Amino acid sequence: MSDEDDKTVIRPAGSASIPPANGSSTPADPTIVTVAPSGGAISPQPQRSAAGVQVGDLLNHIFEVKRFLARGGMGEVFEGINVNTDERVAIKVILPALAADPNVTAMFRKEAQTLTRMSHPALVQYRVLAQEPRLGTFYIVTEFIDGANLSDVLDKLSPTTEQLIGLTRRLAEGLAAAHGLGAIHRDISPDNVLLQDGKLERARIIDFGIAKNVEPGSHTIIGDGFAGKLNYVAPEQLGDFNRQVGPWTDVYSLALVILAVAQGRSVDIGGSFVDAINKRRAGIDTGGAPAELRPLLDHMLVADPEQRLRSMDAVIGELAKIRIGHAPLPGRAGTTAATATSGGGKLPKPVLIGGVAASLLAVVGAAGWIAFGGGPERSPQPAAPAANKTAGPVTSESVRRAVQSELPNVACTWLTLTGATQTPSGAQLAFTGVAGRPADAEASVFKSAKAAGASVAAIDFSGVAPISPSFCTVLDSIRPIRATGPARLVLPQPKFEIERFTGGEYAGQLGAKVIVQLSLEGLKDDFALYSVEDTGEISQLIASRAQLEQAAAARKIERLPGQEQYRIAADGPRGPGWSSFLLITGRGVEQGLLENSNTPNWAEHFNQAAKANGWKAEMVWFKFVDELPN
Repeated sequence: MSDEDDKTVIRPAGSASIPPANGSSTPADPTIVTVAPSGGAISPQPQRSAAGVQVGDLLNHIFEVKRFLARGGMGEVFEGINVNTDERVAIKVILPALAADPNVTAMFRKEAQTLTRMSHPALVQYRVLAQEPRLGTFYIVTEFIDGANLSDVLDKLSPTTEQLIGLTRRLAEGLAAAHGLGAIHRDISPDNVLLQDGKLERARIIDFGIAKNVEPGSHTIIGDGFAGKLNYVAPEQLGDFNRQVGPWTDVYSLALVILAVAQGRSVDIGGSFVDAINKRRAGIDTGGAPAELRPLLDHMLVADPEQRLRSMDAVIGELAKIRIGHAPLPGRAGTTAATATSGGGKLPKPVLIGGVAASLLAVVGAAGWIAFGGGPERSPQPAAPAANKTAGPVTSESVRRAVQSELPNVACTWLTLTGATQTPSGAQLAFTGVAGRPADAEASVFKSAKAAGASVAAIDFSGVAPISPSFCTVLDSIRPIRATGPARLVLPQPKFEIERFTGGEYAGQLGAKVIVQLSLEGLKDDFALYSVEDTGEISQLIASRAQLEQAAAARKIERLPGQEQYRIAADGPRGPGWSSFLLITGRGVEQGLLENSNTPNWAEHFNQAAKANGWKAEMVWFKFVDELPN
């Protein structure tokens, strides 16, 4: 493979010179932008960046800038953190000259309307587009993903046929979700597929990016011109076949990616611009793929877009027909089993996404991969809602009920559904809470909602904080008995500052005092109150109603106005991290049961006792922070 194959080539619309079938003419030289190699050093952080941001800045009182990562033609990339949820994020700050151009800001706003609505386990999640009023900066926030880049591990993978089919299905389903919103990636390649935690089954598509001239004041949009890597773009992106770019364009590139994974090396259909076009016209050799997969890849790699599989639903439908041995491969079929020439039904007007800024700003480092987006070239049209599996019309309330019923099954979480709105393009869901692995939880919610018959347009997980996996055993045992109805535990604030105690039992030690309000109004059952630490340790604070009344009489607990309302203060030494209060109500809350949560068979014992005694559980979560000098 030549050095040219490792470069991103950007050819504006109308500039490509397409060779005749015999390849006798030579096109004009393309503009070539060389992307920094994945192992390259990251530039040092300037004290005050060209984009006007520095480490330590707090954008809109939400996103703290933690470290500089990269600089590109559109702006600068930083790792950051959502200070309210502790979620690691990636922040792209747009250069001031571009942010001052109303054409650029309008394009980014259009992009945000599409990209922030995209939600699928195989797609990077875009959080927000915002402007910081104090610094005057314009920025985009996405989730921060740790993992290996597919292009870096092609020669190390030895996938089975089942794994290849699973990877194809996962990426096709993610792209189908994007296409449903009118967003076409246009740069699907191994560089833009991330293996989260190094796992093929957790592949994520990154770099949905802006295709726009980066000169301030420019009105030129690349449009249906080429933005991508020569080895993986479709013929129409090179100007062939009347530049018919659409969902079928991503179909072609996806097939090349799967072929590269199957053969353990990048495909070699690049070279010069003329070579790239002629190699596609000659056809792609899929001999490096398993025999079961070759017919599908051949169908996806037809040079003429009119004869190619036209949609990701068509790809998914063909995957469902593949048999290994004498049995079909497990997995769900696509929603549309379209033929190669049917077009897969009417699609929204495409938003052509990918290429210029995405290539310039994709960053690889030991800390992880960061993916950013740009603006759509055309305003997206909402996709028709998917057929619902349940009887009757889909309403916001029916979606809420369906999702609520599935939340107990989402592992290592304590989630609250704060919003469920049914729109023409599908359900928009919002959550708060905690999760051992928020990305896994989001994927599980997505699958659960789909299984319940809801067509999901967007999931907002920005209010879900990552917590230590040490909480998982307790969470997974308590979540099935989660109480419904008005909250009995209320925290006045979500964070508590660590400070040095000046007196009392913990004098001289670092710790914090936490205040929680408890309501027992209308409760006739027994109860017990516990604290749950990030080590997984559970400590009983109040064992019974009688003990609570004794403490209130001794003024160790404050009794508030109203029926059985209390304010409880708990203090002690500790460091930064998450913790929670747990309230168990029911008959005969067993002394010492929860404190032994680290013992063998504890979960089984707890579940039996909870079922026998009608226990219900409520939790509130808070964070200890050390943000001020002690």
